[in-house]
Amino acid sequence: MQETGYSLGIDSSTQGTTAVLVDLGSRSIAARAKVRYRDDPRLSGYGLDRDLPILPPREEGEADQPVGVFLAALDAVLSDLPARMLAGVRAIAVSAQQHGQVWLSAKAPSAFAGLRADGAGRADRPGLAERLAPSLASDRSPIWMSADTAREADHLREAAGGAEAMTALSGSDSPLRFSGAVLRHRAIREPGTYSACRAVHLISSFLAGVLSGRADAPIDWGNGAGTSLMDWGERRWSDGLVAAAADGLPGGAAALSARLPELSHPLSRVGAVARYFSERYGIPADAIVVAGSGDNPQTKVLAAGGLLSLGTSFVLMADGRAPHPAANAMYDGLGRPFLFGCRSNGALTWEAARLGRGVGADDFASCERALASVAPGSSIRVLQSVPESFPASPILDIGRGPDFQSDYSGVVDSSLGLLLLGSRSFDSASADPREALALTGGAAASDETLKRVAALWNRPVARIGEAGAAAGAAVAAAVALAPEAERVERAAALAAGVSAPEPVVEPDPRFVAAYHGEAGYLRRLERAVAGFMRRS
Repeated sequence: MQETGYSLGIDSSTQGTTAVLVDLGSRSIAARAKVRYRDDPRLSGYGLDRDLPILPPREEGEADQPVGVFLAALDAVLSDLPARMLAGVRAIAVSAQQHGQVWLSAKAPSAFAGLRADGAGRADRPGLAERLAPSLASDRSPIWMSADTAREADHLREAAGGAEAMTALSGSDSPLRFSGAVLRHRAIREPGTYSACRAVHLISSFLAGVLSGRADAPIDWGNGAGTSLMDWGERRWSDGLVAAAADGLPGGAAALSARLPELSHPLSRVGAVARYFSERYGIPADAIVVAGSGDNPQTKVLAAGGLLSLGTSFVLMADGRAPHPAANAMYDGLGRPFLFGCRSNGALTWEAARLGRGVGADDFASCERALASVAPGSSIRVLQSVPESFPASPILDIGRGPDFQSDYSGVVDSSLGLLLLGSRSFDSASADPREALALTGGAAASDETLKRVAALWNRPVARIGEAGAAAGAAVAAAVALAPEAERVERAAALAAGVSAPEPVVEPDPRFVAAYHGEAGYLRRLERAVAGFMRRS
């Protein structure tokens, strides 16, 4: 008998919140909705910066977003979905930007429990942002763009015994944007706020807790690996790394351990959906909420092999069952291990290149014309608006071109080229050059970009749609409904139906020649960045 109902995936990203409903019978996307923080009038008044979707930084390298905007966006995106489909939801999974964190106060358990009370979702009652404001120890959420934590990241690495030991233990070489270093930096800088904090959630576990009305929702393994505090192999908090993060903080390691939620499989059930969502949006009271994961792990759910995500940050994901010195080891939204490299300077850098030349942020037609008119690899133009950790490098502005066309195409080439160079050592171990590299994210909508990606990686590429992490979360939610013995088969069938890959784009031999070889673009790019670093 054909299965009925829907699974719901919700992705809280850097720039907005997306929700996807997957039809469990047809195994396809039935509906989607998206709200952008800076564009939707329902999300105004949160004080986001004019140029970036963050709060104005109080010190160089700080990157915070208001917790309230995540909650208001969740209300907004659910109200935009068809009510008749929400009435058929059976399971919900969250995706959220990795490494972002939310600090809760002692009032959180009662505030979250209030979402489960009768009448919580009445139309005349406040929305999520207002209801949960008292539960926050801080209304600022430090996110993955944080770059003021070099000292704290070094502290964790040194405590583990150096880069090799840190990578073997935690899965990563203590990147400065990972949650543990950011937590330590914020606690040292704001001891009063840390003292008032009773729980440190990641954004994904925070939202899973909101959806279920449970302040003690667990953090999944994939997002736990993005904290630099988890023992990657044992999938538990590392006593040594937690102690290092808590060094000198009030209460020491014991107090920090008490603030960290439990770790769990991403498909573990947190509970039934809170009454607030049943009464306000018609989601059945017996719909389950699972732990969920970060945006990279949930996106990886959609691809069994290599995956390139061109979102706010650019991420190359590859199969891998052990930590690698050049990569970050994670677990996807189904609990499977994988490796990835992430460049912070992604789509927002492309946007900066447009705005810097007076081209509209959403004028993608001009971008396509620029890429079509400029030969791939013809100029060295590097733009890094924020310090980069993959590979580690400062803010860069190299080789500004004479016009928008050369400038924009150069930025596209360098941001993709540097990601390729940084990931080559771990991606080549698993990549089959005959197998298509899956592509997703907003920038993947560009046909001209696809041609450049195919030539840079010198392998076929296939776009798998724009739903990305939200669709991956919906697939994960549907898989959580199945008996464990059937999950592998269900995941493969759902991912194939939901991702709906487009026709493969083969690499153009002329473009490949321009990028590769002794005198090719990639060699010149390496030399240009190295030379700039030496001079500075």
